[in-house]
Amino acid sequence: MFTQENQVKKFLLKWYSQNARQLPWRNQNEKNLINPYFVFVSEFMLQQTSVSTVKNKFQEFIITWPNIQKLAQASEKQILKFWSGLGYYTRARNLLKSAKLIKKKHNYNIPQSYEELILLPGIGDYTAKAILGIAFNKSVMPLDANIERILVRLHAIEKPISKVKNKLKDISKKFISDKYSSNLIQSFMDYGSSICLPRNPKCEICQINKICQSYKKNLQLKIPLKLKKIINKPMKYTRAYVVVNEKNEILVRSRPSKGMLASMLEVPNDEWVNNKNLLITDHDIRQIKTKLKSKGIFEYSFSHFDLKTEIFFGNVKKTKISNGNWIKKSAYSNSRMPTIMKKIVEMAE
Repeated sequence: MFTQENQVKKFLLKWYSQNARQLPWRNQNEKNLINPYFVFVSEFMLQQTSVSTVKNKFQEFIITWPNIQKLAQASEKQILKFWSGLGYYTRARNLLKSAKLIKKKHNYNIPQSYEELILLPGIGDYTAKAILGIAFNKSVMPLDANIERILVRLHAIEKPISKVKNKLKDISKKFISDKYSSNLIQSFMDYGSSICLPRNPKCEICQINKICQSYKKNLQLKIPLKLKKIINKPMKYTRAYVVVNEKNEILVRSRPSKGMLASMLEVPNDEWVNNKNLLITDHDIRQIKTKLKSKGIFEYSFSHFDLKTEIFFGNVKKTKISNGNWIKKSAYSNSRMPTIMKKIVEMAE
């Protein structure tokens, strides 16, 4: 049956065959099949992170852990060290947990059913469907930001996407492909990233604009509607201490295994508080009798709050700190420090 949905699918598949982005996780083998492990890893990395940021990191990741067998043998410390710079470190832990479960329960084979995938840590509805559709060509339609935007514009839905999630799921079922699911899903994603852009969509060269209701109604610059957000993130305060010994090593420690930046390396710092008058000098620093010089204030933005840090620098003899953990100053940028800690060290230099 010839429908508008089929017309869109046919066009996007043809367009994709000529305009697909060259992405490392899309590399195919001699049988023209995508490596499921590559898709599995990339989908974890792409959660809340742009394609441009992930591309290089993904290639480095695959060199280190080329398959699920190697990844399942990795330690959390190794993964967290690698993940530095990508942020949202819970993804790294979940990726490792999932790999170990795949080893234990699925004999190193990435599950090919929604019911099994959804049980893995860090995998929700979208990621499960993305893996099924892209890696295994299963007849599903995951809804990422690009696909949602295209569907909302095609149907001129004048409501914020967050308010019409269920409606979009119903609409998306009409675009599911029985034979070319992998390419169709990726064509939607690529079309949204290059033609049906969030701002200033390229409607003048879009070849499905004739059946796009928002284009017909001149709503394409208005849709998707955005919820008005009141950005008023709370501010937290701390003091961080960069202490260096005579061997040019920095004093570090591991953060708690739960909470913000769990298990990552850090320089000593005070407990993060909402009122800077409540700051109490860190216990480890109180034990060190050395002069500390203020190097200025550094502000870092997390997703739910901003953190204002006064940075202090000092020198101390290594023998004066028993059981201290140290890393070479020249090596901190490649350590498992999160970005905020690396920036603190940079400012103290």
